[in-house]
Amino acid sequence: MTSCCGTQQKAQEIRPERPSCVDCKTLGCALNNGRYPSFCETRGMTDEEAALLRHDYEEDAETYEFMKATAETTARGFAEQLCRAEETMDYARRMGYKKIGVAFCAGVADEARIFAKILRIHNYKVVGYTCKVGALSNAQMGLKESCCNFGLVACNPLTQVRRLNAEKTDLNVLMGLCVGHDSYFYKLSDAPVTTLMTKDKAMVNNPGAALWASTTSSLWNRMMRPDESFAARDDAQEKMSGQE
Repeated sequence: MTSCCGTQQKAQEIRPERPSCVDCKTLGCALNNGRYPSFCETRGMTDEEAALLRHDYEEDAETYEFMKATAETTARGFAEQLCRAEETMDYARRMGYKKIGVAFCAGVADEARIFAKILRIHNYKVVGYTCKVGALSNAQMGLKESCCNFGLVACNPLTQVRRLNAEKTDLNVLMGLCVGHDSYFYKLSDAPVTTLMTKDKAMVNNPGAALWASTTSSLWNRMMRPDESFAARDDAQEKMSGQE
């Protein structure tokens, strides 16, 4: 128990080279109470910069519509306790989106079918692709043999995003794509992307629970101790060495 507390204290003493919002404990910007740390971007923003920022949001019609719809959806979500699926539909309606793409992990295929049914009940057109579309094997992709221990078929985000781009979807919704596959999808998607579900193999798709647990004496406190297997690499050229 002592070691856990000591580990937590050590983690708290880490000082970032360049503090940013993730290091702030006052949230003066959100509370609008003027309590800003010395490194705060809000504190350093001039009236001219703020005016220019507002102009950038308001000048572009598409950007303004996005901001307006998002604010109204968020307000309704709080007021009516909407779940994220309902907020997604509310936002799509406000933006005039009619064709929704769903890129989903095979592990949440049941949830994807339910979501598609809900969307269709509300008159949206739906097209979706599983991560296993194409049935390419890990061996065909030249991936590590150990990857086959958890399934022979490789995930295929490139086909998912290409098919949905070809379908000219208005909005794409991600459900449970692996870390990295989701990043690749975001990068290549022609349509805006939102996430309905994030996959967490250990926490029943609730990654936030492990973050809170890491601050206690639980198993997840292990994240508060340095582990080279998770640490940032010093040599960028070694980035793909794990596949050799």
